[in-house]
Amino acid sequence: MDDLEHHIECAAAMEGSGEAGQPNHELRRPGSDCSIVLSALDQLSVAVLITEVDGRVIEMNLAAERIFQLRDGLLIRNGRLCARRAFESTKLAMLIAAAAAEEKAGEAQGRMTVGRAAGRPDYLITVASLGMGPAVHGRPLAAVLVAVPDGPLPSEQDLADFFGLSPAESRLAAALMTGEKLNDIAPRFGLQITTLRTELSTILRKLGVKRQADLVRLLSTVRVFNPRPRDT
Repeated sequence: MDDLEHHIECAAAMEGSGEAGQPNHELRRPGSDCSIVLSALDQLSVAVLITEVDGRVIEMNLAAERIFQLRDGLLIRNGRLCARRAFESTKLAMLIAAAAAEEKAGEAQGRMTVGRAAGRPDYLITVASLGMGPAVHGRPLAAVLVAVPDGPLPSEQDLADFFGLSPAESRLAAALMTGEKLNDIAPRFGLQITTLRTELSTILRKLGVKRQADLVRLLSTVRVFNPRPRDT
């Protein structure tokens, strides 16, 4: 944790070039310590933001950037992290201020949800302290982590990678996740239903479940994030 704090402090100290909430390209100079840490954060499915005590955004990973592109629940206004609804913005600001004031790094200062439009599942937010070491011009920092419950479902390739399924098994599992029945899948795949039942039995065994309903329930909880290179 000390090394991570050092790298965040390095990134924070160099902040100041560019618009608030936008990636600092100097920090991401290939080969630098800060670039390595920030690139690692870009691989996470959880959105991560580093803010000052007043909510000013210092840095964010790719998952966070994509959340703000949606403009659905969470926003950056005048360079500061806020929520669409005023009472949520107030609570978020209080959690960030408390986290930035905490001397011990890694302490979670609070959790909250932030509502979204059209009945989408709320964002799940955790605000944690980075300790008193990392700072920008003497102002302490906080980490804000945002989980997205309705992230993209796994693709056939994801299912193969995560669970060791064959291409045929992955294709069947992906179809089952959409609610299709074996009787409907068989003609679409050009296969006998007995073949699909054999594949289904193998999938159930590999994933350690006994029923098709349990399989669909398990796979529906898996959310994936496939990073793409940042725009330069």
